[in-house]
Amino acid sequence: MDDTPWDELPHDDYGPGLLATVWTLIGIAGAFIGLRIYCKFSRGRGLWLDDHVLVASWCALLALGSFISIDVSYDFGKHNWDITPGNWSWLLLYANLSGSFSIIAAAWSKTSFALTLLRITRESSERWMKLLVWFIIISINTFLGVNVLFTWIQCWPVEKTWRTASTPGTCWPKSIMMNYNVFTASYSGGMDIVLAILPWKIIWGLTMTKKEKFGVLIAMSMGVFAGAVSFIKIRTIAAIGAFDIIDTVELVIWGAAESVVTIIAATIPILRALVRDHKAPPARFVSDEESMMRRLGAASIATATVASPGMRRSRSDLELAEWKDPLTETRTGQCNQVPRPWKVGDVKFNPKRGDTMIPPDTFQRGHDEMEYSGSMELSRRLK
Repeated sequence: MDDTPWDELPHDDYGPGLLATVWTLIGIAGAFIGLRIYCKFSRGRGLWLDDHVLVASWCALLALGSFISIDVSYDFGKHNWDITPGNWSWLLLYANLSGSFSIIAAAWSKTSFALTLLRITRESSERWMKLLVWFIIISINTFLGVNVLFTWIQCWPVEKTWRTASTPGTCWPKSIMMNYNVFTASYSGGMDIVLAILPWKIIWGLTMTKKEKFGVLIAMSMGVFAGAVSFIKIRTIAAIGAFDIIDTVELVIWGAAESVVTIIAATIPILRALVRDHKAPPARFVSDEESMMRRLGAASIATATVASPGMRRSRSDLELAEWKDPLTETRTGQCNQVPRPWKVGDVKFNPKRGDTMIPPDTFQRGHDEMEYSGSMELSRRLK
């Protein structure tokens, strides 16, 4: 390279393109978070811990974008031979700062999604899953936190990390940082996929229509894309040991993309639940219908916390949890015996006259309500 005439060397400048890409990604993530917060407040919902952590991860992305912008002003995005000699120390300093906040944003965005998963996990039957999710939260933050620490202690004195030429001291071999970065990217990508698979165990057991189940599962499984980005990023980590610093531009972009995709993946299930709540029809069983359901043998009627628009109630909406035939004591929904007349409200039913004992669609409505109940229970946990 030293023997190549300067005018024959490439003189690319990736700085403007880098800034446009990074700030576009940050803007997209901010739009999703803003929509999530707006939907929550417009529905009268408060912010949970996962919301606060997700906002914090976006703030880390803002810091990443700010430091990258400063870094570009010090010639980051150009080839080594095009960088002003006096800019090198500042370029490396802000590169380390942007890299640190990129890692922090990734850790916190993954933590937010894991916290959301904890909210939909039942205490008793899924205790092992809660322990697994907590292990993922702790391990990801530990490994990525150590990654940030290594960025600053790889040289001694610490100042040599960015003042490489003027400060005497020693630094670790670059292979150490490269190998550890590959490990953390692989681990966090693998955990993204695990967190995307876990909702299948939770949601599959809920009483919901297949269409609703798959809709929720697709929304909750968007984390696989974050895992895919983590694995793609691995191939760019080798740029840490490259001679030309311009090779690290792609690593910066994929680092930002990982956090942005995770933020989007963590936001989509919440938005889906909130939008579904807004479109949900009023509950079907209230007042007189509640009395009818009790007479028809609903084994248990549970109150729900889902408010249905456009209808006033003296109590919460009622949803059927289990059906039982009041005449035969079976759960098949078939009426094989008619022991005596009975009535619902002011209407009398006499089987000897051939009166219909149970409305033909009653059991189907009960099944629909159980599916509606399972869907609303999941929405309640998410919101």
